[in-house]
Amino acid sequence: MVSCCTITSFLCLLAGNLVGMGAVLAYLLTMTPTGAIWMSAVLVFAYTVAGGLYSVAYTDVLQAAVGWLGCMTLAFYSIKNEKITAPPPSIGFPSYKYPDDTTCEMYDGVPCENDVTACCYNTDKWCPSDNKCFYDNGAYPFGDQSHFTDQMTNAYSLTPFPNAVVFNWANIFVLAFGNLAGTL
Repeated sequence: MVSCCTITSFLCLLAGNLVGMGAVLAYLLTMTPTGAIWMSAVLVFAYTVAGGLYSVAYTDVLQAAVGWLGCMTLAFYSIKNEKITAPPPSIGFPSYKYPDDTTCEMYDGVPCENDVTACCYNTDKWCPSDNKCFYDNGAYPFGDQSHFTDQMTNAYSLTPFPNAVVFNWANIFVLAFGNLAGTL
């Protein structure tokens, strides 16, 4: 039972990775997604047959070295080029309550409807009509609202980057059941 779950899990992982690689190749080479997935499968098969486990191990070492080099380069670059400035406060959105008087004055805030002692987003100024609003979602705790509403269901919502969350849904569930079976 555990072996079946593990095999199924890795097949789903392979399928998700092939679809992801296919999405990238389809975008880069301007070809159909199906053709790109088949091209990905052929490349993976040829690579595995040609080198076997040794090629996988050497590739992992090379990828780790490149990853560490990139991480260290980014860390040193970030430290060297650090700027002590912060972005301006959030302009907010309809019914957003400003955290302080300075931000309220900056964006011409108005007294809130429910609490006149607090200062809120000026809907009349920043949102004169439904399709002409000026706002941002950077305001805690509402800042994590989706900008791409279909990114959990549409594999191409973040094109040209493959949406790994969608591609690996099956893998997530199969791995969970495989791990559960392994613990029993």
